[in-house]
Amino acid sequence: MAEQQVRCVVVTPEKTELDVKCDSLIIPLFDGELGILAGRAPMVGRLGFGILKIRNGSSVDEWFVDGGFIQVTREGTYVLTDKLVKTSQLNKAQAEEDLNRATALKATSPDAMALKERNIARARAKFRLAKS
Repeated sequence: MAEQQVRCVVVTPEKTELDVKCDSLIIPLFDGELGILAGRAPMVGRLGFGILKIRNGSSVDEWFVDGGFIQVTREGTYVLTDKLVKTSQLNKAQAEEDLNRATALKATSPDAMALKERNIARARAKFRLAKS
């Protein structure tokens, strides 16, 4: 019996960032993490800010996902996100500066408060994932 793999396609507004086959992947949803193996039931979900882990054997590639949506079909897993960045490219000092800037924002309306909360969540996720 042939080993099954999952196709993972990540698309940003600019281009298709990734189109790979993998043994499994873990994706950040807005309310937790989702593990995906071949044969997973179809679904649609809202992404959170966090780490996308793509596993092939003992090798794991890690990417920062900047929110968006995920669709799992029989053909593959499709991730639509604003931005995809290798976690090794995240800078802890920059993430801390972004977090300080986001928490200092004044929220004068419900829309401004939602934007502030989104910016804080994004900066916290980057800060947690940044190595240095």
